[in-house]
Amino acid sequence: MKKHFLYFFILSLAALQTNAQQLPYYTQNKSNAFMINPGVTGTKKLLDARLNYRKQWVGYDGAPTTISLGLHSRFMKGKMGAGMYLMQDNIGPSKQTNIGASYAYHLRFPDCELSAGLAGNFTKYTLLGSKITLHHNQDASIDQSINNSTWATDASAGIYLYNDRFHIGASGLHVIQSTAEFYKADTTKKGIIKYATQINFTLGYKFSQNLDYIWESTLYGQYVKGAPIMLDYTLRLHFFEKAFAGVSVRLNDAIAIQVGFTLFENYQLSYSYDIQIGGLKKYNNGSHEIMLAVSHDIFKTKKGRDNSKFLNQKYGYLF
Repeated sequence: MKKHFLYFFILSLAALQTNAQQLPYYTQNKSNAFMINPGVTGTKKLLDARLNYRKQWVGYDGAPTTISLGLHSRFMKGKMGAGMYLMQDNIGPSKQTNIGASYAYHLRFPDCELSAGLAGNFTKYTLLGSKITLHHNQDASIDQSINNSTWATDASAGIYLYNDRFHIGASGLHVIQSTAEFYKADTTKKGIIKYATQINFTLGYKFSQNLDYIWESTLYGQYVKGAPIMLDYTLRLHFFEKAFAGVSVRLNDAIAIQVGFTLFENYQLSYSYDIQIGGLKKYNNGSHEIMLAVSHDIFKTKKGRDNSKFLNQKYGYLF
């Protein structure tokens, strides 16, 4: 009985930990909008690919480490978009590998565009017994050699209204609220982790009196049942179409600095560092995030082709 109770207790701890962060957080949420909102699918240049790596709470044992890759494009003269993504998230004794695809329909207006998107994904969820830390290494009631994996499917939906000067978007991730069921063949150790729906909201605006210096202001909010509402405000300054620098303030959690550089017009490398100000500040050395973006429009170089997408476009070169 003791053995069965401890197995259940370990799985419950894993479930509590993943409920706190079932999906990765991005400090560079504007740059990683495709991973957060399927409505963003196909709203960038003709081809957009982004590779992101995040090491959260450095120095904290078992802290989240995330790597993601997203690729999307538009077709049918910009009326539709499609994309795919791959993400791996490691938190303590758990690992999630997620692969998905998205589709969006774009409704064009003279000076803005409304995009509505859907996404579906498969997640391989693994619990690693070897990464469970024990107070007593000789405790015979726990077998640390036991690993178990399961597959879960889920879906996301989002809308995105934007032009090159503003955006407003909302999305729901894990809208099906599917479950990950472990040890299906052994009812004495069965564990079920239910995914919680995550609601995201973003609002942004760019302004400038001199096109060499463009201010980009973004408010991002996130809500998951059972967790505090997260609010993040970011202000970035883009200068000479070559670089940007900015700061983010995440309510009761962290302050982050961001820098980025545009290379050869179609590539951007960016980095952010979170300085913890919340309750975990004594136990970690901050969080690092680095992203490489490739965004290319093959029509831009064709002579006589007007690459302006909107009636009053001003900041079309921004990623």
